[in-house]
Amino acid sequence: METINKEVNLHDKQFQAYNFDTQYGAAIAGVQSGKTFLGAYWAGMQMIKMGKNGQGLIVAPTVKILQQATLPKFFKEFPVQRFFKEQKGQILFPDGRIIWIRSADNPYGLESMTLDWVWGDEAGNFSLLVWTILRSRTAIRKGKILFTTTPYNMGWLYQDFYLPWKEGKDKDLSVFTWASVDNPYFPKDFFEKEKARLRPEEFNRRYLGEFTRMAGLVYQLHNNHIIQPKELKADITLGGIDWGYTNPAALIIIKYSDGAWYIVDEWYEIGKTTREIIEAAMKLQNKWGVNRWYADSANPEKIAETMGSGLYVLPYEKEKDAITAGISLIQQEINENRFFVFNTCKNALTEFESYHYPEETEGRPVKDLPEPYNNHIMDAMRYAIHSYRPIRKYGANLSPNQAEELFFLRHMRMKEKRKKKTPGMFRMTGY
Repeated sequence: METINKEVNLHDKQFQAYNFDTQYGAAIAGVQSGKTFLGAYWAGMQMIKMGKNGQGLIVAPTVKILQQATLPKFFKEFPVQRFFKEQKGQILFPDGRIIWIRSADNPYGLESMTLDWVWGDEAGNFSLLVWTILRSRTAIRKGKILFTTTPYNMGWLYQDFYLPWKEGKDKDLSVFTWASVDNPYFPKDFFEKEKARLRPEEFNRRYLGEFTRMAGLVYQLHNNHIIQPKELKADITLGGIDWGYTNPAALIIIKYSDGAWYIVDEWYEIGKTTREIIEAAMKLQNKWGVNRWYADSANPEKIAETMGSGLYVLPYEKEKDAITAGISLIQQEINENRFFVFNTCKNALTEFESYHYPEETEGRPVKDLPEPYNNHIMDAMRYAIHSYRPIRKYGANLSPNQAEELFFLRHMRMKEKRKKKTPGMFRMTGY
């Protein structure tokens, strides 16, 4: 690979981030603050420094972000496009060096690599699973990882990266933050206009690079709802199942104890077959003593596959307005301090901080349904909790088990009634 000569000017905050000396670094900054330029330059220098047959990775949340922002910035600073094999997703140099190009919307596409370095652009939109996989792929070579991002939400990047760094709990982490106007090219008059126009939380997140809760979150979960694991004497233990393969599959374990809900455990994986999901559910059932599971009724063949497995799985019937009704019920429980999450349930906490309604757009009505992503654990949770309504319907004079059995029997009778043949119709059973 030929020598690349270039003169680069970094502002003070960029320079500090470029020279981070821990294994993992994050530049968390405002929009148009020079963080992507920093990432591209850092990745290019890692490319130059890595030895023969070395491997690096450039990853962004989606293919669109890769194509529109991340790769154009990288190729502008380091014009090595002629080595780019787009179909294979790699930049392959004659001496055997490889830079893998991947999107994080398929986390398991990041496996099977032994990496010397990683640049993750707009990493605030990655899932917790991506962070877990990237750590494992750099472990053997002690490869360095640099994330460049705006703080989109208070999910895993805040909980598992920023807070451990700030509190001094993980010496492998470094964080660098700066505002949009720390970039000398960013227009200060525009900065002031946006400060006056936007809500403080939105402005601080977008232009100051500060962590704030994103607008339009579905659930308003507060710090007092996130607790240390503790022993619970539960009235009943429920499980929720959200099937998946290309999209993540999610299992959630919920205990109902002394009139309150407790999210106590989770399982969250991509690329797992129905049989593998059932096996994971059995392990959780044996661990927690799950009484029954609720799963999406849109996948009856998957529910049927649980027969004989030892799982008692009921369908979550999607009645009219089931999503809004389920969300309303759970938010009411949160508001009345009858809802808690163990702080070990990292994927659940990440989804609570990113599951949101569409942003308001001038001239367009806002949908009353949440955006259909970052919702797998949220759906599994809703299936279980919203299905457990009979305790309110039939009163506290019944035990939770009696109330739910009564509700289930009534549900089955109504279902059979709906199946009765319509007048003027008949069923042919064979001839």
